[in-house]
Amino acid sequence: MPSHDLNHAIHETRDVHEHAASLALWDQHYEQISGGRFEGRIEELRIGPVQVFREQTSRALVQQGLPRPGTLTLAVALTDEADSRICGHALRPDGGYAVIADGEFDLVTHGAFDVLALDIDRQALADHASRISGVVVAVDDLPDRGLHGHDPQQAELRALLLDTLRTARESPGLLQHMAMRRALVQTACDLLLSRIHLPLADQEPPATAASRERIVREARAWMRAHAHEPIDVPMLCDALGVSRRTLQYSFEAVLQLSPVSYLRALRLNGVRRELMRGSAEPVADCAARWGFWHLSRFAAEYRALFGEKPSETVARTRLALH
Repeated sequence: MPSHDLNHAIHETRDVHEHAASLALWDQHYEQISGGRFEGRIEELRIGPVQVFREQTSRALVQQGLPRPGTLTLAVALTDEADSRICGHALRPDGGYAVIADGEFDLVTHGAFDVLALDIDRQALADHASRISGVVVAVDDLPDRGLHGHDPQQAELRALLLDTLRTARESPGLLQHMAMRRALVQTACDLLLSRIHLPLADQEPPATAASRERIVREARAWMRAHAHEPIDVPMLCDALGVSRRTLQYSFEAVLQLSPVSYLRALRLNGVRRELMRGSAEPVADCAARWGFWHLSRFAAEYRALFGEKPSETVARTRLALH
């Protein structure tokens, strides 16, 4: 498991060269090519092997540089007043994305520009891919050149990255919980892996009903033994020695539920048990300890499962205890 050390920073700049030097661990050089006072802002969050940042610039720029060493970077535009190009390819907020490999890149903007980026250590990404696929993925299996594509689910991606930065900015205490940091790192790895399309020779799904039932039985037994921990799918894959695909196939065949849905219900029940003990701990902190980092989504899922809001559980429990 990689280190999940945490750092969040916001840089407000008034000079393009100062701005280029603001992003931690990136080697960048910017030239301003349109007139007017420059204004820039970078908000960045680093959690172990993952860096999420949002960069806003007010003037046309020519950028060259190197990303954080040993990483892959996914970039998506939020707004773009004019045609901007990264390594010669358009980067627009209507679904286009770019993956920057561990090498030099160039970006040309022709006006105000707002971009989100996610970069991940290549070794951590390969390790995560190995865990969920059940086959060994080496660093050399990852792309060694830039990729470009169109993503019909980009709105969801943008919202997720913005929510991550908002949590770091507005509720930094929640990120002190290891389960939440781990959930964010794993979600980030899944996001990037889904866009580089590794040709993984995944394990074959279990062939017999008996083998599927055995996998689910062992999974549930392991979950019961670790009921007070914020379990996630990669942990379960590691414990059982199976791939995510095998786990998915088995759970859907036996329980008509995905392992993600089952684990979500398990963690929601874990939060509910703690809330019903009458603890003075804020709901958000309790949810974060169980790996729920998207708090509005957590509240909606909690209400859908239990028929009441988390705050209503707390109020009812306190009334009963007094």
